[in-house]
Amino acid sequence: MQVNGKDLITPTGQNLKMRGINYGIIDEGLGTLANPAQLQFKISEAAKTGANTIRIPWYTNNTHFMDLNQPGTVQGLIDDGTLSNLIGLSYQNGMIPILELHDGTCSNNWNYFNNVLVPWWMQPAILDIIEQHKAYLIVNIANEFGEARWTGNVPTAMNIFKTHYIQAVINLRNAGIEVPIMIDAPDCGSSSSELLTVAQEILDADPLGNIIFSTHAYWIAYANSQAAVNAKLNEIDQSPFCYILGEVANIQDEYQLPCEYDIENIYQWVMAEACNLDMSWLAWTYTQDFCPARQMTTNGVFDNLTPYGQEVVYDNVFGLLSAGGCRAEPLSTMDFTGENMAINIYPNPASSLISFTNSSLIESIEIYNLSGKLLLQFNKNRDDVNVSQLSNGMYLVKIKTQNNRQVIKKLIKK
Repeated sequence: MQVNGKDLITPTGQNLKMRGINYGIIDEGLGTLANPAQLQFKISEAAKTGANTIRIPWYTNNTHFMDLNQPGTVQGLIDDGTLSNLIGLSYQNGMIPILELHDGTCSNNWNYFNNVLVPWWMQPAILDIIEQHKAYLIVNIANEFGEARWTGNVPTAMNIFKTHYIQAVINLRNAGIEVPIMIDAPDCGSSSSELLTVAQEILDADPLGNIIFSTHAYWIAYANSQAAVNAKLNEIDQSPFCYILGEVANIQDEYQLPCEYDIENIYQWVMAEACNLDMSWLAWTYTQDFCPARQMTTNGVFDNLTPYGQEVVYDNVFGLLSAGGCRAEPLSTMDFTGENMAINIYPNPASSLISFTNSSLIESIEIYNLSGKLLLQFNKNRDDVNVSQLSNGMYLVKIKTQNNRQVIKKLIKK
């Protein structure tokens, strides 16, 4: 997938408004994760919400409760293919998976960020998973990391935030990670305005320009009136960045005081204005929260929606399955096996001529810009394609095979 200005373009060319759920399925433990049938069942249940995106919290080694009981359990779920299976199942059920690291939540310890969280993404097993699912995966480096307003010196704090995140993006790109990278706002994800002050510099530092910015709307002390909420969301909307409300909920915690604030009014204002502005958003959370009123289901089974879950799914204005224009549009998926994996472009990036592996499978080739405009079209009777007339940038190459299958690849023109 590729960010293009404010838009996220999927491999099928869909301009996706991400609307969906957070689901900490790791907290269900081995009863779900170590049982392939149960894992498949739970993901299929989550998909019944109509979500086209699912954000999946994960943990570094020996930080989750399962590792406290049996060290190495979470790493074992990586090594045995469970995490990869979870990501694949999410996409197969029509949901873009966002994998995020949760154990640095609300931390301002940049040593932990640089020495634990960022290196976790670059370990061989995780790089393999990202490569396997790169066509539809988003990586969220660290949940709600960093402080700004809470330090009392916002300019200095945001310079620190920017510096560390720029280096993290560079490190991940140098490790071969090409997928969209999501960056949460500081102050437990809440400080949207502060994130916007450094967003352009972070985006400019990414050689792929493939960054999504995220704010979590826990705004009891940040935007606690309808006018303030609308002002924050309009500020986001008027920015040139791809942006999502990565967590929206009806209950807000206080530090070490879970479920402290009822923010139903803020939640309603956020959702109404997000709908008005056609923004992306994810509800916290499908299940597995220590605050029952903030769970969409009681146990991860769709038939057991809570009142909050009923609202997220069926609200007439913003519900994921509503009949209105703010519903979650179904994800246009495709098969990333067989011909799609067999046909590749080389060289890529390219300046003039490109060729294709297994070109005998190809019936026709079309090249589009990221806005969906057809620029070039070729039939199968050629060994290579000249793209020198294209401007530098990212393009989608749609390849029709002799079996009437469609394969979509990204091309970088340099």
